[in-house]
Amino acid sequence: MLSFQSSKNVLSLTEDLLVRIYELLAAESDRKSFRLVCREFRRIDTLTRRHLRVIRIEFLPILLRKYPRLQSLDLSACPRIDDGVVSLLLTRVGPGSNSPILGHWAWGLKSLVLSRATGLRFSGLEMLARACPCLESVDVSYCCGFGDREAAALSSAVGLRELNMDKCLQLTDVGLAKIAVGCSKLEKLSLKWCMEMTDLGIDLLCKKCVDLKYLDVSYLKV
Repeated sequence: MLSFQSSKNVLSLTEDLLVRIYELLAAESDRKSFRLVCREFRRIDTLTRRHLRVIRIEFLPILLRKYPRLQSLDLSACPRIDDGVVSLLLTRVGPGSNSPILGHWAWGLKSLVLSRATGLRFSGLEMLARACPCLESVDVSYCCGFGDREAAALSSAVGLRELNMDKCLQLTDVGLAKIAVGCSKLEKLSLKWCMEMTDLGIDLLCKKCVDLKYLDVSYLKV
């Protein structure tokens, strides 16, 4: 345990120095210990946290309000997320003009994992694509309802560089064409088990996405 004097010396550090110290902590266990020290250290954790993996969907609004500067959000453990939940997270919450706007969390988001989000459809994906202008990586693998309309909605995320659509069984060449045209900056794409894909869609993809460096077409009939 720190002595009273040493604790006082630590707490006298400026916010910039505390942030630098926090960023040097590589292990999540160390960061957890850091934020449990005191209220000021917890505030530094709130200011600097960039990655979040949510286990229970009911805590999602609170966590997004608490961490507004996220760059990576993993919702793969929340398969019940749907268009209604997305709409709620991107709009003003609570009565009164002073209510916090949860949508702020989306502005700097670069990576979004939505794997197994079976209730998410084109409306929710369209809202997310428009609300996250910095989005570079999206994972919609194993989303059984993901098809051509969902691909068209996601194609408005023009800055996408990585996209995982493994086992999106309803996706066809039409949806892939939308992605190829709208997300021309793609560098990495996985289409494993997308059984409706044909040579036509893959050919168009290769012509439109000239920066493509990685393409997984395992188990396809191409």
